[in-house]
Amino acid sequence: STTTPTPTEPTKATLLERKTLEATTTTDNPLSGGQDALARLRRVEAEKRDDELRAIRDLRTIDREVSSEEQSAVIPEQVASRMGMRMLPFVGVPLFGGMGVFVAFWYFATYKGLEFQPSLVAYSTIAVLAVGLLGITYSVISASWDPEIEGSALGITEFQTNIGNIQSGLRRSRENLLLREKMNKIPKDEFDSSLSKLEKQEEKAERKRLDGLGLKEKMEKELE
Repeated sequence: STTTPTPTEPTKATLLERKTLEATTTTDNPLSGGQDALARLRRVEAEKRDDELRAIRDLRTIDREVSSEEQSAVIPEQVASRMGMRMLPFVGVPLFGGMGVFVAFWYFATYKGLEFQPSLVAYSTIAVLAVGLLGITYSVISASWDPEIEGSALGITEFQTNIGNIQSGLRRSRENLLLREKMNKIPKDEFDSSLSKLEKQEEKAERKRLDGLGLKEKMEKELE
């Protein structure tokens, strides 16, 4: 008959070895939960600061390009001509329509004996002229702002595109205003030093990426 061995209780030496192993495992991970969270927070703040430095660097580059190019803020001749041509129907028709409404009121009052309230005549004429003013705005925004693209006749698609560009431009203006305020608060020497450090980090990361690509291509060739 076979006998089942009875489990032996752990000795003091075994218990001591277990405690030592647990202590060693605990000390192998020097970062506690709080320290790990603090490290992540610092990393996020560093990335945010680097993003702000890149944005300020890009803003300074744009400022230099705009100041060096005198014609950068001038509307291209093709676009300006296109806007002017679109004003003929969108502005001319309401303008002459307003004059026509006034003449119609005068004709019916003089030759037909009809009486009209002066306020009705004024409001009707002003309403038509207001449509003409809106036509000026629509003529400018509905034109294609790309010198190489003529655009459609009504300009509905161009109007939507240009409205989106205007909105994004306003958002960028607000963001650039905040960046300029931050840029003015940072001493020039400190900013140049931080920017130089950031550019070195980017160059190092780019070299590492290229080295990785080269190693990958080399391994692929060897496998082939």
